[in-house]
Amino acid sequence: MKTLLPKDGSKWTGTTGHDQFHVLHTVEIDGNTWVHYIKENAKENEHREYSCYVDSFLAMFRAVPE
Repeated sequence: MKTLLPKDGSKWTGTTGHDQFHVLHTVEIDGNTWVHYIKENAKENEHREYSCYVDSFLAMFRAVPE
């Protein structure tokens, strides 16, 4: 079964539902698919950009309906 990739620009929420993220882009590197995403409304001293494997991303986040 093929994994559906998160769309660039799509919005996602974490398990707590408090933080929102949006996908910058997905990229395949050495056979692994990475999702690069950014936390919306991050505080100035807070980490803002992240990346992880697509399977991990889909396990940690839920898509926000458009």
